[in-house]
Amino acid sequence: MAQIAKVSQEVQLRSSAPKFYEFLKNKMDFVFQMFPEIYKSWKVVEGNGYAHGSVIHLKYNVDGPSEVKERLSIDDANQSITFECLEGDLLRDFEVMKMKIEVVENGSNGSSANWSIEFVKANEDVATPHNYLLCVAKVSKGIDEYLCKN
Repeated sequence: MAQIAKVSQEVQLRSSAPKFYEFLKNKMDFVFQMFPEIYKSWKVVEGNGYAHGSVIHLKYNVDGPSEVKERLSIDDANQSITFECLEGDLLRDFEVMKMKIEVVENGSNGSSANWSIEFVKANEDVATPHNYLLCVAKVSKGIDEYLCKN
């Protein structure tokens, strides 16, 4: 069995951890609308889209046009959301793909969005998914900028 690998990135935020986390959790549809160059469409397949266990179908463009069906695991106590790939283009390159954000308060210095991706490559020729971390870092900074203005 292949070993699970992990990559991560911390994004410094000016907004508070609760404000950022609640916005991301409760306004996910708005987040997708804020970045039309990345997110092309999304729809709820199971649940309401904002609750633990909900499944969403997402069309996006990171390394080219792609589709994915993901299950959300929401952990309010740790201000984290995990996006587990169930179906879609990612599973051509990865046997397992889970992306997680955990939002952590940094006292008077705002907060940080700690993104991680756990994955198992389908074969050795598959690139490590660093482009996905760059994408979510851009999205996190955009959300933070929006929250600081509103």
